[in-house]
Amino acid sequence: MRDHDSDIAALQAGLHVRRPAKNGLRLYTTDFDSVSLCDFYRGRQAFLVLSGPSLATHDLAQLTRRGVVTMGVNNSWAVHRPNLWTCVDSAGRFIDTGWKDPGILKFVPMSAWNERLRIQKPNGAMAASAFRVKQMPSVLLYRRSEHFDHRRFLDEDVVCWGNHTATKDSLGIKGKRSVMLVALRLLHYLGFRTVYLVGADFRMTPEQGYAFDEARSAEAVRHNNVLYDSLNRRFEALRDHFKEHRFTVMNCTEGSGLTAFPHIPFERAIEKASAECGKTINTKGWYTT
Repeated sequence: MRDHDSDIAALQAGLHVRRPAKNGLRLYTTDFDSVSLCDFYRGRQAFLVLSGPSLATHDLAQLTRRGVVTMGVNNSWAVHRPNLWTCVDSAGRFIDTGWKDPGILKFVPMSAWNERLRIQKPNGAMAASAFRVKQMPSVLLYRRSEHFDHRRFLDEDVVCWGNHTATKDSLGIKGKRSVMLVALRLLHYLGFRTVYLVGADFRMTPEQGYAFDEARSAEAVRHNNVLYDSLNRRFEALRDHFKEHRFTVMNCTEGSGLTAFPHIPFERAIEKASAECGKTINTKGWYTT
């Protein structure tokens, strides 16, 4: 009974000091139970692991240090196993091993809830999986929007991924949707206040597309390079908005085509992110009252 009374007292105290949610953004389980993870990682730092070729040049084992949290996008989880992950495209584009990994918390568009995964046969041929997104572990759904406005990007109750091809955003840019917008929006919502970009090359050639093995057509390469230019303009416009919300983004990719964010060496970012949990651990005395 004493423990029960203590739990009730703690709950009452918690409700008394509870702060109102910053915005109406909600997440949903695959059973459509509403969840709020606003500021769940309050004040922490994170690495956003993108898919540029430079990702493969880093010592990614450093991302497993205590205190380091990573979010991956798309098939970057084939190069580094992240703590968090998100996507915007069809579920079947992403390696099923990641979908089935319960150790990765996955943020997925609500429209993908019933999409079927794909598998790859030993001969390399692709086939439909027996499983759908709704059957996968550690999945949370988010609602998307297609109306980018750099003045309220972090304040909306939906997650913006750009604009529909037929409409212009607040900067006059038509279309240009990207998972990177979603990832940054979610990281801020989750409470991270400093984000380090890894693999943000922002330039693509037919010979150097990704940090993993994947071919792209000349048209796909052209499309991605145009997208990078538009994203750079959006991120430049977002800098004051991010500053107002005390949200800092830094780029670990040396020589990156993304110039909107300041550069920081990967090793320095690792040191800063892991410093708080990097002290020597002494186990003796913790069980002594």
